[in-house]
Parts: sequence; structure tokens; C-alpha cells
Amino acid sequence: MPTIIQYNKKAAKGREKLTEDERSILEVLEQDLRETAGKPLGRGWASLGPVRQYASNAWHCHLTRNKVAVWLILEEQDGSTRIVLCRFEFVG
Repeated sequence: MPTIIQYNKKAAKGREKLTEDERSILEVLEQDLRETAGKPLGRGWASLGPVRQYASNAWHCHLTRNKVAVWLILEEQDGSTRIVLCRFEFVG
């Protein structure tokens, strides 16, 4: 099942402000999200879990001690193919 990664405006600005090391960690997270349909459980991410206060389909993890990424997992149907969309809502 294909997984697409997107960023809203706020998250894209936060991504631009990350250091090169933090950005490389975010890229590894993106790859894990593609491989696991948005839920990279058991892959060693710090404080990975749902954020029920934000939305029922929202997840977060810590990239570093002070940097957090929050994303929504949205599912779409394209004909007979199910597509998972991971949209980052906050990075920073």
C-alpha cells in the first residue's frame, strides 16, 4: 500500500529551521512512515505515540530531545488501491 508524505505550511517552515542533523533524522522518520503506513511502532523512536488531544488520527515522536514531529494519518481510496497519506502538522 503506497504511503505519501506531505507537509502543511507550518510544518514546512519548521522543517526549514532544523539543523542538518535534525533534518536527516526527519528523513529517516519519513522512510519509516512509508514502510509502516504511518505507524513505525517498535522501531526505536523516542516517545512515539498517538496525540488524542489533537486528533484521533494524530501521532508524534521526538526527533531529538527538544524537537518534535506531529503528523496525521489519512487514508484515501484510489480505485481499488488504498493510499495512506501522512501529513506533518508540526515540526520543531
